[in-house]
Amino acid sequence: MNNEVLLVARLFLGVPFIVWGVLKLRDGEAKLEPMLTGLGLPDAKLLAYLVGLCELIGGIGVTIGYPVRTVGILLGLWCLVAGYAAHKNDISLLLTHVAMAGGFFLLAVVGAGSIALFGGAPTELFAYLP
Repeated sequence: MNNEVLLVARLFLGVPFIVWGVLKLRDGEAKLEPMLTGLGLPDAKLLAYLVGLCELIGGIGVTIGYPVRTVGILLGLWCLVAGYAAHKNDISLLLTHVAMAGGFFLLAVVGAGSIALFGGAPTELFAYLP
């Protein structure tokens, strides 16, 4: 039962990031670029595409369950930074990001479960990735 719940949790956390990443890579960066420029970041268009790529790769990693511990920590930190940078004046959206970060950190601690790529226990070269 726990493995099925972990799979559902990974889907709830990972699929939105896959969708957001794809949307940003398909001309969605136009909405993100002005905000990044407003933050004073250089080359905001390239950075917007990198954000989309990171969200897509992170979402895929969480969804397939590998490397869920590393991706969970990175996306948890990502949610905290993005929440503060973009939504510090909107407590409701900021708390949404904090809640997502908590889910990612919990997933990083608990692991992917056995219904994951490599059954949650990679071997050979893949075993060296955390």
